[in-house]
Amino acid sequence: MKKTWVYGAATLVVLGALTTACGSKDEVIPSVATGTKDAGTATTVQVKTETGTGTGTKAATTSAKPAIDASYKVDGKNVTITYQTSNFKLSEEDMNKANVLGEGHLHLYVDGKQKAMIGKTGPLTLTNLTTGAHEIKLELQQNDHKEINVEKILNIVVK
Repeated sequence: MKKTWVYGAATLVVLGALTTACGSKDEVIPSVATGTKDAGTATTVQVKTETGTGTGTKAATTSAKPAIDASYKVDGKNVTITYQTSNFKLSEEDMNKANVLGEGHLHLYVDGKQKAMIGKTGPLTLTNLTTGAHEIKLELQQNDHKEINVEKILNIVVK
């Protein structure tokens, strides 16, 4: 067998698994902590974890509705987003597992395309964004990737 055929078949299997991990989303990158690049664009997502216990993430202790707040800073073609959840614990370890009330992860979208799943607190940096307006959406998801209809949209301009 030719190597290219084997690599092509393996790539299709991996892409199929990734695109079904979160429903019918266009693109899924399973881990942003490694600085994985999205093959469709030159945008890279990096997450810097905070030290300490639970910085920026609060576990649900009541039946209060989960919320997310975020701010951003533009530096050239890079945008650093700082986010915090309340009544919701981000959990990288429980991603793709059974739902736990008040626990899950974030889906990150740039201009309507899913770029990453984030299971920990920390500022994240989008690098190499193109000049112009961009919509960044952070959306809270349950462990099994079901939406809970809580999101934060940031409209930014890269000059």
